[in-house]
Amino acid sequence: MRRITVSVIPKASREVLEWLSEQEAKAWVHAAPEKGKANEAVRTLVARELGVRPSQVRIVQGERSRKKVLEVD
Repeated sequence: MRRITVSVIPKASREVLEWLSEQEAKAWVHAAPEKGKANEAVRTLVARELGVRPSQVRIVQGERSRKKVLEVD
């Protein structure tokens, strides 16, 4: 199991995941931070980058914050 700290920038003009280190990243997503849309976009973006299914990526901390801790199976 891998933990990643992600700083999220919602409502961005691009969807990009920039790795700052092995366990820290910055994510720009199109989705707005309402009704979990940005959270879902971050999970999908991280899953795509790591080559896993979105269901294997969980938010374990910071669901309502721009700084999130994700756990990847």
